[in-house]
Amino acid sequence: MKIGINLYGILHNRRDTLTALNELLELGFSSVEPCVAPGVIPGMEHVFWPADWLKAHAEEIRSLGLEVFSAHLVGWNPATQREELKELAVTCGIRHFVVKSPQVLTETTLHETALAYTMLAETLETAGAEVLIHNEQDDIAAHFAGKTAYERLIDLCMGKVGAQVDAGWVLAGGEDPETLLWRMEDRVRSLHYKDFTLGTGNGVPTVLGKGELDLTACMQFARFSGIPQIVDLDVFGEDPAADLSESLQSLASRTQERQPSVSYLNTLDVVTGEIRTLRRFDRVIEAPNWLKNSREMIFNSQGHIFRYDPETGVETQIDSGECGDCNNDHVVSPDESMIAVSNSDWDKGIPSRIYVLPIGGGQPRLVTSNAPSYLHGWSPDGKEFAYCAFREIDGVRTVDVYTIPFEGGEEKRLTFEGFNDGPEYSPDGKHIWFISTRSGLMQVWRMNRDGSEQTQMTFARRNNWFGHVSPDGQKVVYLSYGPDDLEPNEHLPNMRVELRLMNTDGSDDQRLLTFFGGQGSINVNSWAADSRHIAFVSYELLHK
Repeated sequence: MKIGINLYGILHNRRDTLTALNELLELGFSSVEPCVAPGVIPGMEHVFWPADWLKAHAEEIRSLGLEVFSAHLVGWNPATQREELKELAVTCGIRHFVVKSPQVLTETTLHETALAYTMLAETLETAGAEVLIHNEQDDIAAHFAGKTAYERLIDLCMGKVGAQVDAGWVLAGGEDPETLLWRMEDRVRSLHYKDFTLGTGNGVPTVLGKGELDLTACMQFARFSGIPQIVDLDVFGEDPAADLSESLQSLASRTQERQPSVSYLNTLDVVTGEIRTLRRFDRVIEAPNWLKNSREMIFNSQGHIFRYDPETGVETQIDSGECGDCNNDHVVSPDESMIAVSNSDWDKGIPSRIYVLPIGGGQPRLVTSNAPSYLHGWSPDGKEFAYCAFREIDGVRTVDVYTIPFEGGEEKRLTFEGFNDGPEYSPDGKHIWFISTRSGLMQVWRMNRDGSEQTQMTFARRNNWFGHVSPDGQKVVYLSYGPDDLEPNEHLPNMRVELRLMNTDGSDDQRLLTFFGGQGSINVNSWAADSRHIAFVSYELLHK
């Protein structure tokens, strides 16, 4: 997950600005949000960057690997300096200019401020930039016309100005952040994370995860909305780097959180675009396989594998014996008499390994002794499996595509560069489709079955996952994430994603639909036998 950092608190005691930025990159932040002034503020130029300094160093900051997507405005006159800000947007690539509510909160000052911000927004719109209002504690606690002063101000901007919600200040102002975020859903463009231990007064600021802010609920909203997420710590302990690292870890530990949510099992006609929802499940289900020799589907849920009949709505758990923690990497044999699963045994400290068992249920047989191993492909002749494996080779952690005979035995490594995943055989068995980060972003690739002639097949500036070939060998459907939403080697749940379709030669690449999904939606091949319909899972968050 890509997370930004607001620089106000970071730079207060730092004058070596570029060194500090390097350290933030090493900690894992992907973007920085500075405070920018129109000119030099004596003694504070390292905290409030002069616009000319930012313009002079913008390319250098980008070369570090950091993006300046947004900036807080300090000391600007939105009525008279609109053109200067427009130039700053163009020169530095800034897309969000962040402002605040007036210091004196009255109906008159709210109207006057809204007019100024609306005029600024109209100017910046021509440069592809937006104006966002950042809340403080006071404009959440104060109310006008039955709403917080913050919401009232944004209402008065008549849809021209968005919101950068600081969830910590919302909490300190006496509102529930989750409730306010969803109440303002269509206007929130960015999310700040602060955390507080509440008590008397304004509360005590703390690192993320140690206070009373519901980080999970806030992150769920941000990912649903596809908006930037920014850590904003103003107060640090004796080791600021440790506080930042701990805050990042608090967010990272929540990226796989799926609750509370429900699942929808859907089919899509790739010719007409018609979507049919088969059933709503009050739990997370993942990775539908569409059985070719019957009307049934297979999916996993809560560690188990299920058969599902769309016509009757009946689901039946497959007895998988000792495999009680199956993930979403399961594949049906070519003759549909068996199923292979990836299963972990964390009670014994064993991560995912591959097993095979009768499709009607029964005792599983271990195929891969090495772990972690995540299954994705079963060759059309039934003789071998293809899978993604994490291995330690010469002291280096690698993630590559391997194959292994159906009976088990020695595994064969096929890839040697980048993060490689999702291997799947073409219907004729001549190729293995897979995904790789070796060219930067995650892209769909294809190679011969023996690993030769590895060829990139998608090139859009997106992170593309899990290329699934249609039974007739003509089309490939895959899942696509925005380039700025996550790291190339991540495929997270609860994100705005696309289903895309292309020919097997890479031509006619097109978007089929955008939906709320990600991890679990199409991890395995879900084409119907007619090469026209696919099954996929979408999700819905349950929130206040």
